[in-house]
Amino acid sequence: MPNLVTLTCQTHGTVSSFEEYPASKNLGLLSEINDSVTLADVLNADHLEHAALTTFVVDEPWLLSHFNLTTALILVANAQADSDAKTQRSDDIICVRPEFPKPHVQIVHSKLLLLFYAHSIRLVVCTGNLVEDDWTIMHNCVCVHDFPMDDTQVFPANEFSLALAYSLLDLSIPVDLVARLNHVDFAGATDVHIITSVPAGGDRQDAYMNEYGMLRLAKVINQLHGSKPTSEGFDPDTRLYCAGSSLGRLDYRWLREFYLCVHGLNPRSKRKYVFDYSTPNGMVDVGIAFHTQTQVEACRYGDQCAQHIMTKCRVYEERDFPRDTLVRIEPLHRETLVHVKAMIARVGINQDEGWVYIGSHNCTKAAWGTLHGDEPPYFNNYEFGVVLSGVQFDKVDGDKGVQAVWKEEPLELPFKIVWKPYFRDDKPYFGTF
Repeated sequence: MPNLVTLTCQTHGTVSSFEEYPASKNLGLLSEINDSVTLADVLNADHLEHAALTTFVVDEPWLLSHFNLTTALILVANAQADSDAKTQRSDDIICVRPEFPKPHVQIVHSKLLLLFYAHSIRLVVCTGNLVEDDWTIMHNCVCVHDFPMDDTQVFPANEFSLALAYSLLDLSIPVDLVARLNHVDFAGATDVHIITSVPAGGDRQDAYMNEYGMLRLAKVINQLHGSKPTSEGFDPDTRLYCAGSSLGRLDYRWLREFYLCVHGLNPRSKRKYVFDYSTPNGMVDVGIAFHTQTQVEACRYGDQCAQHIMTKCRVYEERDFPRDTLVRIEPLHRETLVHVKAMIARVGINQDEGWVYIGSHNCTKAAWGTLHGDEPPYFNNYEFGVVLSGVQFDKVDGDKGVQAVWKEEPLELPFKIVWKPYFRDDKPYFGTF
């Protein structure tokens, strides 16, 4: 059986030593906390043969320092308006440019490492970029999934392997590398479901846009839990917390559609269950977790962390922005910041079970998509993440207690699952733009 593990990056271990010193003292890096995960830990570079990497931002000298010279590297990066589909940038790395129908606004935001070893592959789903800050001073998560490889066999495809292959092809990963997945045994990929988004407007994707973003999420949740409309309408049973490092333009109409997807309902095919404007906004049980101005100002690493938290004052002040959904995200380590993109869905009356999303999607329209009549949904970004199903929620209010369990193992998260609404004077961190 494959060794299927989920780890967190710079997010757990003992923090008692941090609590003993004033915030002004130089406390070192979060990556030095016991049991935290470093990029070197994830890569196991001495045995690595090939690697395909995707990221929003990359520090190439820092990244290349983690690899042996013999390792073949492919990097999927943001396109420039005049770039070719594929260019050889240096002897150390091949840079792949995926399709951008609107290259001046659309981006690669997915954070994925696909690592090939002699007898196995490792799929690493990240919330951080390939820059030093995200692996040393910011709280991020990684999901690490190992699968055995046998070049003498061709394993049957399943839902997970197909979704992975399609997502890699969407990102313009070379076909010969994707073809190697035929020799990988993905039978152990149970309770893991891939969710991706791709920029809209390309000929390759338009015919299949319902397989991405929020509509893909609706399909996955429907397979897991079914949809629960009643004769009188829609009966919500899920409390959703969304953590992210970026806030975009949001409104309640979009949140209603997204909330339906969280319940396994396609807003287009179930329009009679869509909340109309007479429905109280409070029926949309969504908390959007984002750092406040005061939290960022108190961060022990100052602007070095703050530069990775992004929103704009004019977005927050728009009339339709759902300000009452904002909640504080509480890091487990004092005076630090969380860069994680995650969703915690607690389902049912007792809310002691549900699912967790971890990946690159922030809670934004650009990531999850927008619906416009019968037109294909619009996505702005390449995104990649996984839904971990069958999560059990235990001691939800203990600083040191287990907050969630997946596959009978603790699911380590860098924040407290129960968050507090913004205080009266709280505002999200706006940064400088």
